[in-house]
Amino acid sequence: MGDSFIIAIDFGTAYSGYAFSITSRGEKTDPYLKIWGEEVGLATPKTPTCILFDENQEFISFGYEAREDYLSIKGQEARDKLFFDCFKMALYGKKINRDLKIEAANGQSMKALRVFAEALRFLKVNALTTVNSNAKGKTFIPSDFTWVLTVPAIWDPSAKQFMREAAMQAGIVKEGNGDKLLIALEPEAASVWCKKLPADGFITQNISRRSLDQSPGTQYIVVDCGGGTIDITVHEVLEGGTLKELHKASGNDLGGQTVDRKFREFLRQIFCDGVWDKYEQTYPVEVQKIMYDFTLFKKGDKDMEITCSLNLGRLAAAKKSIEKFLEGVEGASWDEGSIRISKQKLRSFFAESLQGITQSLERILQG
Repeated sequence: MGDSFIIAIDFGTAYSGYAFSITSRGEKTDPYLKIWGEEVGLATPKTPTCILFDENQEFISFGYEAREDYLSIKGQEARDKLFFDCFKMALYGKKINRDLKIEAANGQSMKALRVFAEALRFLKVNALTTVNSNAKGKTFIPSDFTWVLTVPAIWDPSAKQFMREAAMQAGIVKEGNGDKLLIALEPEAASVWCKKLPADGFITQNISRRSLDQSPGTQYIVVDCGGGTIDITVHEVLEGGTLKELHKASGNDLGGQTVDRKFREFLRQIFCDGVWDKYEQTYPVEVQKIMYDFTLFKKGDKDMEITCSLNLGRLAAAKKSIEKFLEGVEGASWDEGSIRISKQKLRSFFAESLQGITQSLERILQG
């Protein structure tokens, strides 16, 4: 069977997913894309990159299931479980070694290699289960496939090697079989797909119905705005549809999680005097619920209301009334048991990311 069978995993900061192809070499068909979220009434091409372990650091669940499991537990049980969300950014901006540890929502730590390996193991098992359910009587095993794992272009080489080691620990490939695992740069993978698309789907002055791979001489920029990083690549389409790199892949760490961080910093500003810090330490599940609601709400453009939980209200009341906390805080007000945040304030959470994207593009265009 060999190399004509491919499983590609997009292991993202905020969301992850996979696609596969089990057609014979030479056949041209679109890959199969896994759809997630049926158990929570959704149908999405990716599942949240979050993972839950028990108090003994044994794997419980990943993705939508992990988030639902974590949000359903309370009290001491919640403080015992290790929930990791958007942990991929732990690999950004530094040299990585096998002993790196990352912190869970409850403040406890685990070895990053174990966390990443278990997440990849889940995706591997799920992918093989999906493949075999569509394989018409065949049974595939990991070694039947070439595996593709995407990583940000701006990562340090040690982080890319770390992902390869995690994939090996997950059983995706074995020692001595490393050529069956390809580490692909995220913006370059996106660019390869983009060149198959009609040009009228791009921001361009010259509209054409032809796909880019049929338009030699066309130059284009792909801006991959992910949850953690912004990756930018610049390519030119050559005769035959091959690509030439015009600018080294670049970017920054100002993805969607920057917006979430700004929101959390604003809550810490409101609930000062250590109240928000205490709330995060004592009720991590409730904080996770607030952040989940925010990820849904930030897609809109209107005022947001946050229900003030009894536990947050109690911690605040030990210092002063919630109304007092909100006095003088621009963009927030108290509204019958809820904190109302204005849409203007919500927009401000995007400013740093937008400025960083704009500056990165300006440097490329001016260079």
